[in-house]
Parts: sequence; C-alpha cells; structure tokens
Amino acid sequence: MNTDKKINGFTLNKGEITENRNLASGICKITIDTAECQFTRPGQIALIELNDRREAFPVCEYDGKRFSVAVEVEGDFTKELSEAEMGTEVYVRTGLGNGFDVDAIPEGAILAADIKGVSQMLSLTRELLMQGKNCKLVLGYPDKESIFMVSSFKNLCNDIEVLTEDGSNGRAGKVEDGIREAEYVCAGGSVEMLRKLSENTQNGQFNMICSASDDNDIVDICRNGPVFEKENIDWNVI
Repeated sequence: MNTDKKINGFTLNKGEITENRNLASGICKITIDTAECQFTRPGQIALIELNDRREAFPVCEYDGKRFSVAVEVEGDFTKELSEAEMGTEVYVRTGLGNGFDVDAIPEGAILAADIKGVSQMLSLTRELLMQGKNCKLVLGYPDKESIFMVSSFKNLCNDIEVLTEDGSNGRAGKVEDGIREAEYVCAGGSVEMLRKLSENTQNGQFNMICSASDDNDIVDICRNGPVFEKENIDWNVI
C-alpha cells in the first residue's frame, strides 16, 4: 500500500508521533518515527503535515529512522500539533535544504540563537563536538520560564551564555547583546535578531527558516537555504 503523498512537487512520507512532551512554557518536543530520515546536515528542515495543514520546522535531533522538533505553540497548526497524542499519524518530508556547512566552521566560532532558533543549534553543536571543534553558545529567551534545552547543550559545550530579556535568569538582554563583535557566527532564529547580529559579525552562516511565512516561502527556502552565507543575504528584501 502506497503511503506517500505529493504536495508542491515534494513527496511526503507517512510518520508517527512517538513523543510529545513539554519542554517549557509554550514549547513542546515532538519526535516522529518514519521509514527513512534523509538528513545529512544540521540545520536542515522537516516539513510536517497534520490534517492537511503543514509547516516547516528546524530539527533538533535526528537519526536514520526518527527526528525531533521543538515546537513553539503560537498558532492554530502548532497548537493542534502540540496536542496530538502519541501514535498520531502525520506526513513528513525530511532532509530539506542545505543545512550548515560544518567543515567550513572554524574553531572557536560562536553559535547564537533566540527562542525560535535554539533547537536547530543542538545538532550543530553535536556535529562540531564530533569534529573536535570548540565553540561558544549564546542563547536568548524571553524569560526564565521559557528556557529549554540548556541542560542538553551543557553535555556538548562548556562555554554557554544564557540571556533573558527580562533578566529573570541572570544577565538581562537579547542574543545580539551577548555578541558585540565576532569573526564567525552560526545563527538561527527570528529575522529581527539575525539582522541585528549580522551588523556585528564578519563572517558566518545564518539559518533563515523563520523568515518563511507561507508555502511559497517554504519551497523557496527549501531549494536555496535555509542556511545562507552571511555575505549572500540581502536584508533589504527580507
């Protein structure tokens, strides 16, 4: 029996939700088992469809048969996804986009993300560790209650700075406040944060998945991104 489905030129495979748990206020981790995961680089995209609605998500963990995403509940689709029970069937497309070029990332690079990009940094940090490259992490959250995944990062990196906008977890500030000047940055998250961060960064790779707002944007980013070299981003058209 054919379980595939085609949409916008893509083939989606059937998957099953095997984990759905809260990570923090308004954030849940969803793990999906599927026949084959085609991820080859951290920072690539998973397209998830539930009840004929779909959205693209950065992936935090993956192997050959499953992957996980951290879902920020901020709309009808993500709310429905966050409430899905284990065993719920979905359609997925894995390994979309080009992801981060880990070989091009130098020793001592800074990895930066706000709440919208934190999850995609987990697999990147793990890949850098496997290559023996040290990095610094700068993670930004709105407040203490919204912090998630920091304990997972501590198993992979010794140099982590966590900022909250309201100062409820120590230093107050946004991600860009933690990076005054940097030679090389790999970043993911909101467009506003990435735009400001680019002003203080000489070189790097930026994941632009959060700039997608509809199916056409998703298709375009999947073909050309979501990770772009900083020098190739035209902020005037985003």
